[in-house]
Amino acid sequence: MSASGSDARIVILDTDVWSHIFVRKQKSDETEKWREALTGRTVVIATQTRAEVLYGLLSSNWGESRRAVVQDVLDRTATVPVTNDVVVAYANLASDSRRGGHGLASKVHTGDRWVAATAIALGAPLLAADKIYRGAPGLDLLSLS
Repeated sequence: MSASGSDARIVILDTDVWSHIFVRKQKSDETEKWREALTGRTVVIATQTRAEVLYGLLSSNWGESRRAVVQDVLDRTATVPVTNDVVVAYANLASDSRRGGHGLASKVHTGDRWVAATAIALGAPLLAADKIYRGAPGLDLLSLS
């Protein structure tokens, strides 16, 4: 996996999508579309998503075996480290979002910016349910059509 995004089959999953597919395993039209869109692709997550999932595990009232299952799935999901390319993409995204009036500039979306910046740095699409990503500068969202 390169920072230049040369592997067009890589897709970054936002925390909500990853959780719905791998933790909640909910069956819905939306999750089925997500699963179909991921066929033949390599799923990776941002460091931010890994941190959010770990926080969820630590703060949950789940039993030891359920936590172990989620931890195992998380450990088998490639996590993109915060590299200089990701940091530069984050700074550019924050600046461009503020200048363009995009909602990702808001402080409450700091975590979302890290996820988006990871996708931008890799040159990979992001699969997300959160509408905040729509129209984000430089971000490629995976189309489900």
